[in-house]
Amino acid sequence: MPRALVFSLGAVMLLGTLAACGDDEPSPEEAFCAAGDSLRTDIAGLRDVDIVANGTSAFDEPFASIRADLEALKSSGSDVAADEIAALDTAVTQLGTSIDGLGANISVEAARAVGDSAKAAVTAADAVLEKLNTTCS
Repeated sequence: MPRALVFSLGAVMLLGTLAACGDDEPSPEEAFCAAGDSLRTDIAGLRDVDIVANGTSAFDEPFASIRADLEALKSSGSDVAADEIAALDTAVTQLGTSIDGLGANISVEAARAVGDSAKAAVTAADAVLEKLNTTCS
């Protein structure tokens, strides 16, 4: 077999292999695990928010990140933690409502509502993360 033909066949096989690798979509469980890992990091950021020192805008970044993690969890297609993800969705929605309720003049009641909502979101996230720990390696 001529050397050029062997080289050409080898190149075609290599390109075919690389193209096939690029088409691999993560399984629902892999997508769930990746989103869960991001959630773990972002929940830790929520725990560190200091509205006294940084104002209500201190919630903006961690809340947006958690919202993105939640959307990734929901779109993962995994039903591993469907109930836990639904509970987290409810808790994150309530947290957003509480944050919006702070406004420019922070009252004790509004701050308490944010604290309670943040705690509920962390608790709901912990339930998702527990599923993550048992599902993902």
